[in-house]
Order: sequence, then structure tokens, then C-alpha cells
Amino acid sequence: MQKLKVIFQVIVNLGNQVRHFPRSVGITIKQRRQQIAADAAEAERLDRIRNPSKYLGK
Repeated sequence: MQKLKVIFQVIVNLGNQVRHFPRSVGITIKQRRQQIAADAAEAERLDRIRNPSKYLGK
């Protein structure tokens, strides 16, 4: 009986993982896009610090 209970729990957990997979993929993609945007902003900030003459008119 205990083995059946463990097998059932494994099946239920697998079903939950399959059900939540699309959401986790979406979250991962969103986080990656945010990180790319943050990296670009940081690169521009560092460029402004290193080369202030390029940004005098802005």
C-alpha cells in the first residue's frame, strides 16, 4: 500500500510540473529580456562615465 501511495504522489507531482512548465518558460524568457535591457543600460552608463565628451550635447 505504501508503494502505491508513493507512485501516486510521483504521478501527481509530474502532472503538476507538466502543467506549470509553460509558465516557467515564460517567466524565464521575461527575466532574460529584463537582464538584457539592464545590461544595455549599464553599458551605456559606464560608457557615459568613461567618455563624457561623447555625451556633451545630450
